[in-house]
Amino acid sequence: MLIAALWPAFQSPGQPEDEGIALVYPEMFLKGRLPYRDFESNYGPGNILILSTAYSVFGTNVFVERAVGLIYRLLILMAIFGVTQRWGTFVASACALAAIVILGHSDVWANTLFAGMAFALCAWWMMANVRSGWRCFAGGFFGGLALLCRCDFGLALAVSALPVFLSMQRVPKTKFLVGASVALLPLLWFGVLVGPTQLVDNLFVLPVFRIGPRGNLPISAATADVVLVFCLYVLASGVNVAAGFFALRGSVPEDGRLLLGAALFALGLIHYPLSRFDSGHVFNAALVSFAILPLSISVLFSLVAKPLPRRLKIIATGIVALGTIAVLRLGPYDKGVFIKQNGRSFPLAKTSLPQAADQALSELQRASVDGQLLFVGPADLRHTVYCDTWIYHMLPQLHPATYFLQMNPGSANAPGSRLARDVAGADWLFLNRAWDFLVEPNRSREFGPNEPNKIVRAKFDLWRAYGPYLILRNKRLRNLVERELPDR
Repeated sequence: MLIAALWPAFQSPGQPEDEGIALVYPEMFLKGRLPYRDFESNYGPGNILILSTAYSVFGTNVFVERAVGLIYRLLILMAIFGVTQRWGTFVASACALAAIVILGHSDVWANTLFAGMAFALCAWWMMANVRSGWRCFAGGFFGGLALLCRCDFGLALAVSALPVFLSMQRVPKTKFLVGASVALLPLLWFGVLVGPTQLVDNLFVLPVFRIGPRGNLPISAATADVVLVFCLYVLASGVNVAAGFFALRGSVPEDGRLLLGAALFALGLIHYPLSRFDSGHVFNAALVSFAILPLSISVLFSLVAKPLPRRLKIIATGIVALGTIAVLRLGPYDKGVFIKQNGRSFPLAKTSLPQAADQALSELQRASVDGQLLFVGPADLRHTVYCDTWIYHMLPQLHPATYFLQMNPGSANAPGSRLARDVAGADWLFLNRAWDFLVEPNRSREFGPNEPNKIVRAKFDLWRAYGPYLILRNKRLRNLVERELPDR
């Protein structure tokens, strides 16, 4: 059912920077380039390693990447059903139904958030039996994978795992910790290769102190329906935590610890929408809380002084599931326009002027020489809020000229950053004037140094312009033999 719901999403428009990262970063890793050292990344390496493995087997393309995203969502669904099945098939089915509807209206690309959520929920699924040594090892391993994908899950994972972890015997505890350590070995490996300072800077200092204050979207900027869903998310989380505490007093306390842990983890995701209060962040963070809400309602009903008839509990649980569906139901997917180059494709929204993008890509493909350096960014390099990272994916014969394959405010345009040097060393610039008008109610509106723009004007000629897309060539290439120009 979930596959059928998400199948149209394989044709939906991609996010130029965010999904571009999922395509470009793993391929860069396969070519020997390391995140944190050779290109900036404020996420853990887990998703990069998984996607690079998939690309090495099936090839680098948007459909392989989205297939991995689909697998993440299927893991979330199976884990939710596996965790809640301890309370009966009907309750588990109600929780799975709510999860299917929420997931069925999400984007299908391989978002690191869904990777982290999938592995965290698999950890709870494995820890449902704390007397099994191998399941405790698997729980620790999946928990480590979740942290490897999303380092910002650390506090939520630690606090939520504590009730179940403390109930384990000594040997299962050891196996749990060993599993987590094995999963986190790649982080240690990257720390050795790129240096601990660089790793901490990218994974902690960069997102918390430099990007965070400039990328934050306040609640006041959100629409009423987004605020409503957030309030329901907080309410559902409160109900889930209360049900977990009440279940601790039941005849099977290990079930209570499991529910409490899952509820605390779902509540711990609240930092995600608070860091950027838009529809995508709120809906995604609310997923786990809404999915286990039917279970919590069922648990609370079973603890009242006079047990309710089974039929009434079934009806009430079904109403909660249907209410979740009604609140979170979104519209159908838009169909993207696929831009094709070098046997690769990427779907753009019609509002992104796909014809102009296609013409610009074709011209750059024609005029450039394999091995030249390409820089992709906004037209005004003082305002580094977003960029078309997907362009690097479409032109693999050109090498990225910059450390900043994505444009983060407070990093790429920070005083003293290497952006100006990277621009100066590029052979070609692919700039998009549309991102100059992307203004948000936060500090991303603050301009950085103007030096990169001065270098563009002093060292580059405008080669072609197609709508908002500008192609500029470094003046040092003037003396090279040019290919025959097409008729204008």
